[in-house]
Amino acid sequence: MDEIIELTERSWEANRNGDAAFFDRFLTAEPLSVSPWGVVTDRAAILKGFAENRNPYLRTDQSDHRVVRLTEDSLVHTSLVEIDVLMNDTDLRTVRYHATTTLVRQDGEWKAAVFQVTPAGA
Repeated sequence: MDEIIELTERSWEANRNGDAAFFDRFLTAEPLSVSPWGVVTDRAAILKGFAENRNPYLRTDQSDHRVVRLTEDSLVHTSLVEIDVLMNDTDLRTVRYHATTTLVRQDGEWKAAVFQVTPAGA
């Protein structure tokens, strides 16, 4: 599933760059975002968050990829992501998350329907 790993790498790059246009193409019409900061189902709010890029990710290294095919046109990808994040423009932190994305194929393209990050241990 190299295609899926490459796609998730591009999504993390877009996240680092505040590239909301990428996510506008990548998300389904009704995405669900689940994180330690809450649950968001408002697509416009999700896109706004990516565009604002308030606490930018400077580095995002994925490892431990797993891809589980659910149907011909749906799958789940999970990985461990180590992130260097700049908090409040001054405080550089390194965090680790288990990142999980449920993807569906629509019109020949993989789209993110659900994405979740869960804090990982040290």
